[in-house]
Amino acid sequence: MGSMDSLPVVHSQRSSTRDQVTTRVWNDLPSELLPSIADRLGIIELLRFRGVCKDWNFASSTASAEIEALPNRDPWFLLYGENNNSQCTLVTESGKQYIITIPEMDGATCLASSLGWLLLYREGLIFFFCPFSRARIDLPVPTKFPPMGISDHVAVFSTPPTSQDCVVCIICRTNKTDDLELYVIHRGATSWTKHKLSSFPNKIECAAYHNGVFYYFDNTDLMVCFSIKDRSISLGKVRYVKSPNERCIPLKFISNVEKEDMKKRLDLELGDVSTCGTTVSCLKADKMVPYENRANAKGAGTRRPKGVWFQPRFHQIDKMLSW
Repeated sequence: MGSMDSLPVVHSQRSSTRDQVTTRVWNDLPSELLPSIADRLGIIELLRFRGVCKDWNFASSTASAEIEALPNRDPWFLLYGENNNSQCTLVTESGKQYIITIPEMDGATCLASSLGWLLLYREGLIFFFCPFSRARIDLPVPTKFPPMGISDHVAVFSTPPTSQDCVVCIICRTNKTDDLELYVIHRGATSWTKHKLSSFPNKIECAAYHNGVFYYFDNTDLMVCFSIKDRSISLGKVRYVKSPNERCIPLKFISNVEKEDMKKRLDLELGDVSTCGTTVSCLKADKMVPYENRANAKGAGTRRPKGVWFQPRFHQIDKMLSW
């Protein structure tokens, strides 16, 4: 992922008076110091660093903004498709807003978000995408995959897509019925396997992966489980532990108070916005941020703004990487 032309364009929405600065010849900095500087930068600073010149861009070729990967950090938010173009609104953990141009988000639907990777569906294609580095990994498209305008689609992937053992699982409703279909693919496979679950009328609101099993939760404490090893789908009921000594899956639902606080921080109107949830890395139990799929009040076929919660990362991949 190399050229500076491929990086997203970031503009702060908050204007300020320009302070007087002293002119400095930055290219006099010792080249051996540049990678260590890049490794200590957050996402926004890293993007600006890479845009200074070719030498600085090359010096940051292995930087990943790991400072953003600390546990218990609130996710960032990306609002896209608002004006039917590639202009997006980025909101950081602190609530600062930026306008960022990302052509790949124009006409896309985000199915999953984890560890800085988005799983997108766009123009009949499914691919992993990092919005900051614009790294992209294409996946095979399932045959007879239900259109995005008909069904709710929620996806989870087990590990980062660069991992050899990555597995993707997409759940969706078929033809406005109570039946669910799961599409599963392993890295290296050329086709998806399909599994069906009959009579599950509830809407999926949260999704996560743990220890070989994909979990999909509704709002009534029911869950759909898919085991990678057994290739089996089953129904279960959420049981809340009362003691930290009890065995449990290290997952927890975000509270209503936390959810409202996150929305207030955005300072955006999300009434008609469908949002893709995520799982936030925490020390004791990962926190699930719910999906919110809104009916298209503007009518079928009309594009409306969408959003995704995500952890900010700067993933760089080999151009020759295949899935």
